[in-house]
Amino acid sequence: MIFGVKISTLANMTSTFTITAPPSTDIWRKPPSTNSFNAPTYALLPGAIPLKAFLRARITFSGVWTTRYDQGGLLLHLTRTGSTDRWLKTGVEFYQDKVYLSTVSTLTYSDWSITPPTAGDNVKSTTIEVRREVDELGSSLWVYELVLGDSGEVLERQPLREVTWFLAEEDGWEVSVSAMAARPAKEESVVGTKELVVEFKGVEVDVR
Repeated sequence: MIFGVKISTLANMTSTFTITAPPSTDIWRKPPSTNSFNAPTYALLPGAIPLKAFLRARITFSGVWTTRYDQGGLLLHLTRTGSTDRWLKTGVEFYQDKVYLSTVSTLTYSDWSITPPTAGDNVKSTTIEVRREVDELGSSLWVYELVLGDSGEVLERQPLREVTWFLAEEDGWEVSVSAMAARPAKEESVVGTKELVVEFKGVEVDVR
């Protein structure tokens, strides 16, 4: 829960937008030498904000996922002068010919977790929310899948991941909040259309 804070909504987009991702695009850091950060993004705020100010971000998106590692969703990119960038991306990733809910957090290197969506193979669109939460042990960033009703109301909030390090060192860090899409496969490995197109809507970003 978020206790004793004044919430301001910096972004609330009702219109839709798309991101087109060509082959060989990704956001991923893996030893010994992979450090990719060339996926197309769409900024959801005018610029970076202090990490201390970030409370919550939410987005709904859909795409035709055909090729291994096709992905789309939210990106929270942390920067601080003199420090190596950190980030979290979460949304959908296509793996073993199925759609999964995917979260990658990157402190030194990237780690990855996947789980089937609530709708299973019948998923048409996905709504993801990341939010600052506080419990008796401290603050962390939680990632949820939201199951929405016909009127957009939240019917279920399914927990996907708790990222404990994300808010552990807030001083001096700024966060950029973006939508992202990526198609890591090389062009010759793409199934179907060369580029991945992901459509986004329902953006909400809350700060304090």
